[in-house]
Amino acid sequence: MPIPLTQHPKLGASPAKEERANLTAWWSRDMFVFNKGLNDHRKERLFRELHLLLQAGVDPRTVLDLLIKAQTDPRSVEVLEGVRTAVVRGQLLSDALQAAGSFSSYEVHSVRIGEESGRLGEVCLQLADHHADRLKLQRMVRQAFAYPAFILAITMVVVLFMMKVIVPMFAQVFARSGAELPALTRTVLEVAAFLDAWWFVLVLLALGAGAGYFALRTSRAWQVAVETTLLNLPLFGELRRKALLAKYARAMALLLGSGAPLDRALDLCQQMVGSPKLMSALDQVRSDVVRGAGLAQAMSRHPLFDPAMIAMIAVAEEVKQLDAMHLRLSERYTADVQHRTALLGTVLEPATILLIAVLVGTVLVAMYLPMFKLSTTF
Repeated sequence: MPIPLTQHPKLGASPAKEERANLTAWWSRDMFVFNKGLNDHRKERLFRELHLLLQAGVDPRTVLDLLIKAQTDPRSVEVLEGVRTAVVRGQLLSDALQAAGSFSSYEVHSVRIGEESGRLGEVCLQLADHHADRLKLQRMVRQAFAYPAFILAITMVVVLFMMKVIVPMFAQVFARSGAELPALTRTVLEVAAFLDAWWFVLVLLALGAGAGYFALRTSRAWQVAVETTLLNLPLFGELRRKALLAKYARAMALLLGSGAPLDRALDLCQQMVGSPKLMSALDQVRSDVVRGAGLAQAMSRHPLFDPAMIAMIAVAEEVKQLDAMHLRLSERYTADVQHRTALLGTVLEPATILLIAVLVGTVLVAMYLPMFKLSTTF
């Protein structure tokens, strides 16, 4: 039994400025790795169980009681108990999820749209599928980066050991010989001496960079700068852009499918995507749409959107199937992101092996070149 939302004050005909201010903290929190909320696995299970119970016609308060009893994780129980207490006091489920602090703006807005349209069960299923897709992508990313990262870390430890222990031993031998050293050997010896003398400064710089990141991560300017850098990277930039487009298309499919007007859907989608660059682009797109431009025409002015996406949206506008087209685009971009992630993993492994060979090989060759030179002089 869906929770009625016909009188919801936050989803009126015109957006309130206070709503935008309150949502700033939501999408900012979603951009960071160390989120204190529930993980994707628990949220996927939670929304799927919520969908099943609501579709069965169970009262929402009873649904929450059943979900609390079914949980084994203390964090999930704590969050759901807080949500249930807020619902019992008369709050809407979306407001209760917002107050819990463990759910993203995308989830809160999705539930709010489900309440307003009377399709809360269907929206919960879409959220469960959303988190299932995120879990699948996370597993692919781990598989793609775990092995290269581990090997690279071991390699750096080995190289530092060679620079700290092995290279100085060779340096003493070369100093006693008095022979002129090759340029490569001199370079490696200078790097080893620099690391031996200034290693503590490098450690302090690394710690300072980490502290600076955590201090600046809530800054809007910092978020824009980081995302601009990510989008301009050769391989990761396109992957990031496709992931943003998939999230945009999924949010728009949900909003338009629930009957929200196009300008209102763009306004809510802007608050749900969690990306400063995409939010800025959607804000301009919404302004153009309000002035009378078509959605495809407004999107064509921003390089963040693909020409193919714009062409398909233009066709959907003609046949009045924007919600269905955005759903197809979401599936298409999600599959593309998964394919690119898997492909990136196959490229990283040989690239990591090549980097290891270059680093270790350079040190070994630099150390043995003088040996060969000395052996030829006798």
